[in-house]
Amino acid sequence: LKHSINPEPFCALPPPSCGADAMRKTVLSLALGVAAADVISIPLTHRPKTVSEMRLARTRRANLASPAGSNGLPSVSLTDVQDAEYFGEVDIGTPPQKFTVIYDTGSSNLWVPSKGCTNCKHGTPAYDSAQSKTYSKDGQSFAMQYGTGSCQGYLSKDQVQMGGLTIDAFTFGEVTQEAADVFGQAPFDGILGMGVPAAAVDKVPMPMDMLVQQKKLDHNVFAFYLSSGGKAGSTLTLGGTDPSFHVGDFSYVPLAKAGKLLPYWLVSASDIKVAGESTGACGWLLGCEMVVDTGTSVLAGPPSSVNKLLAKIGNVSEDCSNAAALPSITVSMGGKDFDLGPDFYVIRAKDDSGKEQCQLGIEGVNAGAPIWILGDPFLRKYYTVWDAEQKRVGFAIAKQAGDDLLVV
Repeated sequence: LKHSINPEPFCALPPPSCGADAMRKTVLSLALGVAAADVISIPLTHRPKTVSEMRLARTRRANLASPAGSNGLPSVSLTDVQDAEYFGEVDIGTPPQKFTVIYDTGSSNLWVPSKGCTNCKHGTPAYDSAQSKTYSKDGQSFAMQYGTGSCQGYLSKDQVQMGGLTIDAFTFGEVTQEAADVFGQAPFDGILGMGVPAAAVDKVPMPMDMLVQQKKLDHNVFAFYLSSGGKAGSTLTLGGTDPSFHVGDFSYVPLAKAGKLLPYWLVSASDIKVAGESTGACGWLLGCEMVVDTGTSVLAGPPSSVNKLLAKIGNVSEDCSNAAALPSITVSMGGKDFDLGPDFYVIRAKDDSGKEQCQLGIEGVNAGAPIWILGDPFLRKYYTVWDAEQKRVGFAIAKQAGDDLLVV
């Protein structure tokens, strides 16, 4: 089900430091605990959807009803676990037990199936605490509710490795029961949440926070490079950014004040334009609050506002014949315009016969609050960094995977 990726790591240090010698020094310093790593890269695999999978995802989003919590705010994670397309690996325990996970900026917990799960997929990895020398019991029960399903189990502590960096005594969820119709066919084992701490169920510590606290990384900063069409090269970078993935400088947008109420990586946009003209989708006073989310395969927003956007864009032909002629859309954030052409917001997928079809990757979603989601179409155009230290998100033009050509 997965597209192959290049397993060879690349050096994210400046050119004079690159090469086998530099890699050996980095690994040695980590092993001896001498110094924190500068930047660590985790390869991701991209599995694009088929047409039928896209239609199912669209139906789920249309039917999403987000129940409000006690404060009237949405209590359901934005993550549609069947919608994710980018996956990476994580190791848990000693010796390590390997799992494929969604590295998801829209949620904030790590969970994997437990050996004691009653209805998890057969023939796939399941965490066995008895096989780990570094396991310690927590036992507190937990439940995760997503827009399309739920899982429950209990908390445990063990070593967790991300990109070769070890987090000691990390609290994660062992799932003992899951919504089989949601997770049963998913091409991953669990989820590693990279969202904000306030969104963590049971207020468990965040992986990036612990990597910095345990002096495994210098900075609580991470970045995603997402390739298109299943191409190799998608990468999560921990501790900073990798200049090989972008051109030009980053443009930073501060986290929105509304993030104190809505626990997401939330930024504010002042306008959304089509062919340079405002759609009126963002209010003049509050603007548009946007969640920067790797776990959503489309751009999404309140249905009434999205309809204004779609009215100006027009329809894309199923045979893709007019895709290139559709106008660009522009999101205005932090005093800068971020353009997105149809080569990104039009999604191309294959039907059951292998024929390519097109549809707009922009949808109306009732998320329980009037928020937008800057999902994968935007994040493929812009190499994106989440900076917890300076409370901001940065965007730079991404390079094409595997070469030096600009993504335009």
